[in-house]
Amino acid sequence: MAGRVEVDGYDVAVDSESVRAIIGYMPDHAGVYERVTVREYLEFFADAYQIPHLGVVETVMELTDLEKLQDKLVVEMSKGMKQRLQLARVLLHDPKILVLDEPASDLDPRARIEMRDLLLELRALGKTIFLSSHILTELADVCTSVAILERGALVVAGPIAGIAEQLERRRYAMAYGHHAAEDRPAQLPSSPQGQPQQASATGVEAPGGQSAVQPAVTPGGVPVPGSARKRLKLRVLTDANQAAQLLWGGPGILEVEVHASGNLLVGYQGSDALIADLVRHLVTHGVAVVGVEPERSELERIFLEVTQGEVQ
Repeated sequence: MAGRVEVDGYDVAVDSESVRAIIGYMPDHAGVYERVTVREYLEFFADAYQIPHLGVVETVMELTDLEKLQDKLVVEMSKGMKQRLQLARVLLHDPKILVLDEPASDLDPRARIEMRDLLLELRALGKTIFLSSHILTELADVCTSVAILERGALVVAGPIAGIAEQLERRRYAMAYGHHAAEDRPAQLPSSPQGQPQQASATGVEAPGGQSAVQPAVTPGGVPVPGSARKRLKLRVLTDANQAAQLLWGGPGILEVEVHASGNLLVGYQGSDALIADLVRHLVTHGVAVVGVEPERSELERIFLEVTQGEVQ
């Protein structure tokens, strides 16, 4: 195999020093000098990076919220704080690109949330961040693009919304036996009575010819991308079929399925406010809603669909 790799215009084989200057790397379980304080640790690496002004140490401590711990010995810090310290270290020379290996590994829930928020802040500052992780739900919160590997091979890569849209087109093509198109009709659900629905150019019709589901297009006629379509599981104590009838044709509702367990699976397009309105509508009409559960994250769904789950 042959080729070349460039980072910010620098060829890694020709100008490796310039590449190193714009990259900050944080390995998983990196070792630290534990018998020094937080400030001493950062000043040591600032000197190693030949940073002329130690004021940068103050800046990265403020950014990573380590100011109150600057006189604390590293050996006395929790795993989450040590990860924060490692991130502060790689920020000392103000790299454009961060490469982080499992930054949330072995962290407690609070430390994971804090690490996620810090990564979002760094992204807002214009940093390009490459990170590896097995925690899919947290990746979905911070990543704009993903690459999924299985058995050392790249399975899929690209923006999360774009991958979701491609997979939906593939599912549609497999279901209907022809190439998927941008203006495909909405997915055909089963009616509350289990009767098949009839597709039409304007959407999906329920038995009797009445409109059952809003067509999967915007008011301007543009098809709704698959990434904007969400699914919600509802648990009700009363008749699930009655609840489904109340939802059919509602604003933003794309599909309604009644499972044998009595749960409803609702496909919709909209924000959390739509969920609140949906639940309020059911309760107002006497439906006892006892559970509202969003379907697993888009990234989890993508991962399960594109990987084989083979032992590695």
